[in-house]
Amino acid sequence: MRAQKEISRAGSATRAVVNASVALVALTAALPAWAQDAAAPVEAAPAAADTATAADVESGLGDIIVTASKRSENLQRTPISVTALGSSMLETRAVVEPGQLNGLAPGVSIQPSFILLAYIRGLGNYSSQPGVDQSVAYNVDGIFISKPYGMPTIMFDQDRVEMLRGPQGTLQGRNATAGSINFISARPTMDFGAKVSVTYGNYDTLNTEGMINIPLGEGAALRVSGATAKHDGYFRNGYGDGNTAGARARLLLKPADRLEVLVTGEYTERDEKGSTYSPCPPGSSNPACEGVEWDPYAGTPGQGTDNVLNIDEDNYLRSKGKAIYAEVNYDMDFATLTWQPNYRKFTYNNHQSLSHVFGYAPAVRNSMHSQELRMASNAGSPITWVFGLYYGRESANEQNYFTTGEPPFVTINRPKYPSIGHVYFKNDINSYIYRSQSAFGQVTVPLFDGFRVLGGLRYTQDKKTQAGNTGVVLAGEDGVPFVRSVDVGGRQKQNKLNYKVGVEFDVADRVMVYGNVSTGYKAGGVNGIPPNTNFPGTFGPEEITAYQAGIKSRFLDNRAQINAEGFYYNYRGYQTSIFFTTNEGINIGGTTNSQKARIYGGEVEASFLITPQDQFDLSATVLSAIYTEFEVPEAGTSLSGERMQNAPRFTLNGNYTHTFELESGATIVAHAEARHESGQWVDYRQTDGSYQKGFIRASADITYTSPDDRYTLGAFIRNITNNAALLVANNNLGPYQLGTPYPPRTYGVRATAKF
Repeated sequence: MRAQKEISRAGSATRAVVNASVALVALTAALPAWAQDAAAPVEAAPAAADTATAADVESGLGDIIVTASKRSENLQRTPISVTALGSSMLETRAVVEPGQLNGLAPGVSIQPSFILLAYIRGLGNYSSQPGVDQSVAYNVDGIFISKPYGMPTIMFDQDRVEMLRGPQGTLQGRNATAGSINFISARPTMDFGAKVSVTYGNYDTLNTEGMINIPLGEGAALRVSGATAKHDGYFRNGYGDGNTAGARARLLLKPADRLEVLVTGEYTERDEKGSTYSPCPPGSSNPACEGVEWDPYAGTPGQGTDNVLNIDEDNYLRSKGKAIYAEVNYDMDFATLTWQPNYRKFTYNNHQSLSHVFGYAPAVRNSMHSQELRMASNAGSPITWVFGLYYGRESANEQNYFTTGEPPFVTINRPKYPSIGHVYFKNDINSYIYRSQSAFGQVTVPLFDGFRVLGGLRYTQDKKTQAGNTGVVLAGEDGVPFVRSVDVGGRQKQNKLNYKVGVEFDVADRVMVYGNVSTGYKAGGVNGIPPNTNFPGTFGPEEITAYQAGIKSRFLDNRAQINAEGFYYNYRGYQTSIFFTTNEGINIGGTTNSQKARIYGGEVEASFLITPQDQFDLSATVLSAIYTEFEVPEAGTSLSGERMQNAPRFTLNGNYTHTFELESGATIVAHAEARHESGQWVDYRQTDGSYQKGFIRASADITYTSPDDRYTLGAFIRNITNNAALLVANNNLGPYQLGTPYPPRTYGVRATAKF
């Protein structure tokens, strides 16, 4: 009954937004009174029509170029729900870590824990388990990153970040069922340039960034950049700290008029104490929480010490990532041929002791090689298209150890891995191989003036093999603990065909409506299950069928922009991780498919240039995300009819920016923003203490820029009210429920010089 009421309430809100979008479409159909040059509908998306004139930019909103469809195009001509965050926005907001992107795009929730977790429109997953892929695809400069572990830990010298909502099954392939987050680095240019920036704030925050762009003669340029970011722990026990660094070199070569080669080398690292939890968030019913007041920034008592409340083990979070990749473009007049080879390698080591009886110590060694070859029509082509081939191979070995302060336990030393003591359960992956290959294509064809049809297909073959062993520590008869271990592993092969069909119609100049039906899937995998166990050795893929319709519009002399999209998802095969005990008494982790979900809602993003100096931005999302079937008997979990994790029914973002133009030619830009999220579960199991009521978070920044644009001085503040809304929550990790809030109030100043 409760779920039916929730569906009814969320459905009413969703219908209101969808109806508003329909009304907006009807209204803009008569835009001769509002839209620019409405009598001349845009033809089949030539590049010239995608770029605003200089007069337009001076008097109205500027255009944004994105590569969401694997080709450069105006965001307003891209029939996808996408938010682009430019370099200046990232800089003024002091965004240096991927987790700080949370709240900057409607429908997107990011959980910066010990790995980067993302949810889009309620879809996402805890994806650190061996062989389990994420539902949100991460891409760096067009390169797919298979694991959150492998993401760069620090953001610097960024051109933009694109957040795509909705499945990207044809162009981005597997593991983009929820959408994707694309990080695009700044490219070298043929002009000399250099930049240094320093930020200092509370919690002894000290961030540095530097860049130099050097022309190397005709047709060549080198761009080298680097950054560091460090702050003390946000929690009183010293945890929740930050200590990351990175460097990148990009070499651009143009040996011929039609040929361009861009080679990139990158290195990032982190060395921190790691994340933590605080005991007994609001609503906790555990007897150990009786009389315990929620202290959100206390941290886990005695973490990493000999305190009787915890395990006497060093706690840490360390990772290193190396990558070399390239983008080779050849202009063939009618199309551009692109080749993207990539090789990256990373290591990850973490230990969190969260109570006297529970600690978790994952460690990973991973390498990935991929190549993509594609051909895309050039700007001005009456038919726009892209076709390509993709190959990827990932290999890894890893260990997942659980620690305790209560015997029996042992110390385990594996070559190339940290020594871990107090181990009572272990899962070693000695060999994990993932091969994926696919062929894809997408075509947009004009049928008559302003009306186009779209079609796309992607065929993917995935192969996974896994071998290792799992074991539990037992007390020997002689009093010496020993590990009872069994070999585990398996293999899986999958083939999948995804499609996308849609229509686009130019209602007026700068006003486009679109609709599409698309599918996507997230690959299944291999469970580390010993023989003769009554649990599947493999788990199947997650699959989605999505129905989406929206509008991209500019009007009022290019001073107003409203983009909206309504969506309906049918989601099947939801993957959930569980633990169960074998006949040998060994606790085994596995993944099962027993869930289905129905997700629908709507989003609106609007920008208004009220005056040349004043801009107001507003975005809103309504969402109904319900498990229509969620039964996991092995774990005793039944959530059918309940809401999904990180899926607030309603979110609202507001931004206001004012530019002060000084007589000297200098400018001062002041900006403030606020975000409201309605109540939501932050643990999919909906345990007591894991429900976060509706909350508001606000931030502000101000930036002075010198008349010659060479120097800037700014200040920022995040989470002005110091709101301690829950970020994640967990249970059964010790004597009490645990929760981690969003970061507390942070503020600082920033100085930048350009040369």
